[in-house]
Amino acid sequence: MPVLASEASTAEEIRRLEELTLATSPAIHQCLYDGWVLRASGNEVRRANSASAFYPSSIALEEKIAVVEGWYRQHGQGAMFRLNDILTPPELDGLLAQRGYTREMDTYMMTLQLSDLKVPPDVPAGLRVIERSSIDGIADVHQLKGNTPAMAERDLVRQSLWRGPERYLALKSINGLLGCGMARVQNGHVGIFTMRTAEKSRGKGYASLLVAQLLGWGRSLGAHSAFLQVDQANDAAVRVYRRFGFAPRYGYWQRVQAVEPAH
Repeated sequence: MPVLASEASTAEEIRRLEELTLATSPAIHQCLYDGWVLRASGNEVRRANSASAFYPSSIALEEKIAVVEGWYRQHGQGAMFRLNDILTPPELDGLLAQRGYTREMDTYMMTLQLSDLKVPPDVPAGLRVIERSSIDGIADVHQLKGNTPAMAERDLVRQSLWRGPERYLALKSINGLLGCGMARVQNGHVGIFTMRTAEKSRGKGYASLLVAQLLGWGRSLGAHSAFLQVDQANDAAVRVYRRFGFAPRYGYWQRVQAVEPAH
């Protein structure tokens, strides 16, 4: 689904949203290089492990790509770039493709004005929405992803760098964890992150229930708008967010370096 012309953003708006999403999703290592932001965290969160263009380059792109690749090698991982049609130099995507980078995870940045947000619905009988500590909230996310405790511990190191308001929620029944999500507030904006639903519990409105709770919490702290990122191929999630009034503002994608296996 393309971003509609009426929903498209200017370069200034995209830059502001990019700043918001990077600020609310910290990285363990970060470097500013000729108008680009390089980030590495050694985990699976793409926005915390990729290079993003914010301002025009003064260095030739071929030289710049080589420097970025070297920086990622120093941090023990392959290079990854987050690209969009507005801020990214137009030649960069093609140059990365020529170097063997694969295109992955086309993503929407979606936003919502909170002025007309409805009161969150009552939690159905037999279900509980529980506020979680950051440690338990991160464990919930990785449990639903099927990741190891070691991966959760590594993610906790990164997430602990955040110092602003945040709220982790879990939805539970007598059968255990059904879903989870997290929100953070920055400068009047609430970001929705780490939304996950147990595989057998999908399609029952559980994600909508948690999103409503998180948006209401953000507005109670003075947030006037909300933002989130969602895989464009995840039709079910996009429908959920559109029902709240979220609209795509722009799309971005990753170019991922093909890394030779270690010998």
